[in-house]
Amino acid sequence: MSGTAADSPGGARREHPTPKLKSLRIRELTKWFADTAAVRGFDLEVAGGEFISLLGPSGCGKTTTLNCVAGLLEPDEGAIEIDGKDITRLAPEKRGFGMVFQNYALFPHLTIARNVGFGLEVRGIARDEIDRRTARALDLVQLGGLRSRYPGQLSGGQQQRVALARALVTEPPLILMDEPLSNLDAKLRLEMRLEIRRLHQSLGLTTLYVTHDQEEALSLSDRVVLMRDGVVEQAGTPEELYSQPRSLYVANFLGYRNLVPVQVGEIDGDVVRAATNGFRFTGTRRGALAVGGSAVATIRPKDVQVLASDPGRADTIGASIELAEFVGDGFEVSADAGSGQRFIARTVDRWSAGDRVSLRLPPERLLVFPTDR
Repeated sequence: MSGTAADSPGGARREHPTPKLKSLRIRELTKWFADTAAVRGFDLEVAGGEFISLLGPSGCGKTTTLNCVAGLLEPDEGAIEIDGKDITRLAPEKRGFGMVFQNYALFPHLTIARNVGFGLEVRGIARDEIDRRTARALDLVQLGGLRSRYPGQLSGGQQQRVALARALVTEPPLILMDEPLSNLDAKLRLEMRLEIRRLHQSLGLTTLYVTHDQEEALSLSDRVVLMRDGVVEQAGTPEELYSQPRSLYVANFLGYRNLVPVQVGEIDGDVVRAATNGFRFTGTRRGALAVGGSAVATIRPKDVQVLASDPGRADTIGASIELAEFVGDGFEVSADAGSGQRFIARTVDRWSAGDRVSLRLPPERLLVFPTDR
């Protein structure tokens, strides 16, 4: 496989394989099920070598989109192109894509080597070539010594590696993954995330990945496409979505768990002053707001500062700790500020139920959005 050289951190030269495709283009994709549009006007361009995650809750249309790209579903409108060639109506077996499913779909009566090489057998590849490519694929996923075992003799993580090797063995132009880690425990998910990213980079793959796990999407992806009700809510780099959410939906999905309905009192550029139930907030504007209009102020738990009670401090809110849970690297607390308003905060300090505290919400971290639809 051809490649281009680049400097590694240690000064040595390393090879980056050239992706097998230049671009995947999805144009205005729409898919209906009865009178419900599972996907509506989905538009995306993927460059060769990119890792793209389709992120969102169940029912948002991400798997339907992936299945249309795979050829397992036929879209009602729109087009799918690979390097400028329309493949919208092409049979899935003729697309030559690698697929990794949530349930692995391994043949229990075939050895690991036969499972991995099955797609090559179906294509009529010579036995020597099948053996060579199967051995290489198993070595890539660090299972070279288990080729004679059967799926039932492997752990869940090992079975997932077999499924990944089976997708890689055909040397596909595009890898499609649908919630591939959802059946694994937390430790294995982390290990497999690292493995998937390593293989993606070392083999020059182009990957379209479906997940509902925001941490998974942010850690793996070059770009994330967050979907809602069949449409793209926001697409961009993980850093863009995490730091610059364009809507309350995006913010809430990516960790802004504190939501406070407010009335906008004053707008000065991007600075917003708002109030509710006697509380006053200063935050950063996101989207179109109007003085006197309704909005929602939101902030991540880790950005809420929990301080010793100081009723005289004007930039804080008095509250009482309701719950304090140890979460490994600190504590997550729920604090009752009165008038039905509660805040969730992350802190390294130990607090107990009943403690009086002052909460500071940094204006640059408190985002104020229009009321969500």
